[in-house]
Amino acid sequence: MAKALPKDVAARIQQSVFKRADEHGYASRGRVENGRFMDDLVDDPEIGGVIKEYVQGGKVRTYIKDGVLNAYTKQKTKQILCSHDPIQIICHTFDVEEAFILKQGDIAVCRSPNERIFVIGRGTVLKWETALRKALEYIARTPGVRAEGRYPSICLQLAVINDDITEGDKTQITNALSAVGVEVYFCSA
Repeated sequence: MAKALPKDVAARIQQSVFKRADEHGYASRGRVENGRFMDDLVDDPEIGGVIKEYVQGGKVRTYIKDGVLNAYTKQKTKQILCSHDPIQIICHTFDVEEAFILKQGDIAVCRSPNERIFVIGRGTVLKWETALRKALEYIARTPGVRAEGRYPSICLQLAVINDDITEGDKTQITNALSAVGVEVYFCSA
């Protein structure tokens, strides 16, 4: 969908929407407030008006949501996840005195001095299942990730990008994952 606009126009729109999303606090607002924010963007001649020149009128909102604001949310999520050190997460979550990083990215892998291995699956609170699946798939396909025949300990690092999650939601996610031996580390900006 982002290819509907020339690159320079799309970049200008994205920069403008990202700036306004920061000013609005898009990542920390609820659905209703963000719906109004999107309406304002659609009605803005410098954003919605320009997009209308390249896509059908009914698809302007979809373009802003799927083509721009989803990228904004992904960028914010990455910033939150990258601002938390995997070693600190492991030390805090598993009560380990020290660890060192073997791999970092969507999956972080750490090892303690006593050869215990930890896999951190990273994602958002809303898509914690995806973070778990990525961690499990990594363990299944990576030779040598088991130490002395033991499977690694898993922790999900979940970004909280808005205030929609309640303590009850966190407890439910934590309890569900602890039933299968997975720890959870919630993080926010």
